[in-house]
Amino acid sequence: MSDFTRPTIMLKDSFDRTIDYLRVSLTDRCNLRCRYCMPEEGVEKFQHQDILSFEEINRVIKITRELGISKFRFTGGEPFLRKGALEFFEELTIRDIYITSNLAIEGLDVERINQLKLGGLNVSCDSLEPARYHRITRWGDLNVFIKNIKRVKIDNLKINVVVIKDFNEDEIVDFIRFGVAHRATIRFIEKMDFTPDDMEFSSLQVIKQRLIDDQIIGPESYRIHNSVSEYHPLIGEQGSVGFITPITNSFCAGCNKIRLKANGELKLCLFGKDSYNLRDILRTEPDDDRVKSWLTEIIRYKPAEPIIKKADETMAEIGG
Repeated sequence: MSDFTRPTIMLKDSFDRTIDYLRVSLTDRCNLRCRYCMPEEGVEKFQHQDILSFEEINRVIKITRELGISKFRFTGGEPFLRKGALEFFEELTIRDIYITSNLAIEGLDVERINQLKLGGLNVSCDSLEPARYHRITRWGDLNVFIKNIKRVKIDNLKINVVVIKDFNEDEIVDFIRFGVAHRATIRFIEKMDFTPDDMEFSSLQVIKQRLIDDQIIGPESYRIHNSVSEYHPLIGEQGSVGFITPITNSFCAGCNKIRLKANGELKLCLFGKDSYNLRDILRTEPDDDRVKSWLTEIIRYKPAEPIIKKADETMAEIGG
């Protein structure tokens, strides 16, 4: 299917939401151990035979594009840890792929990443203080992150910052300045519960109002397409600041995404307890139309919103 062919079928859930965004986890492996993401000892790794091959992922992309999926974001774990990831990205025929990375790998081939057909790159960083960065990531070296991000030459660069009470709240303005200096949009995110940790949620509503009162951002806001991020323009600088508020201001009513875990399980809701085994369907059903029918039926189980905003799996297992 060419990039300009309109699909004859659109994925719709039982609440008439159009599902057109798929997040694909390439691996559950990660080089960091962020405290809100996974325990220090990591998680039980998926078996090699259970991980979707690149060929299977390409088949999923083909099938879901024909069902109306138009945005694909590739995550992990850390996606660039998977052997062959760069080759996989380079060979994709879809335009404007999106990737989420911690950008904290020593020796990462950033110049090669710059050449990809990227619609955007999201990178994660929760502190600009070396000791804090090491504490939140457990294993991370801020210098590696800084070295890599200085080499990034991508137009749509976003830095995601999970805001944590009494940890990095005092770095909000520093991050905004860092974003301006690196031509990146800073997006602050409310901490969600994925693993037991000693770090507390901080309300972005309070932080946002403080930035408005201090005339750092304007009071007017906007969203880009169906983004979960609410953006406010910077005052006196080009660009904007984003706020993602899954706790204080849920965006479930407009949710348009599903997630494919590295082991081929389909997750319809970030906090949902159920996963659906697409891997076995792919490996036993050669007919793409039957896979489409299965997906069309499964999508009807997507809930209106989670009953409890607490996950039974870590973010590394879910895939971001």
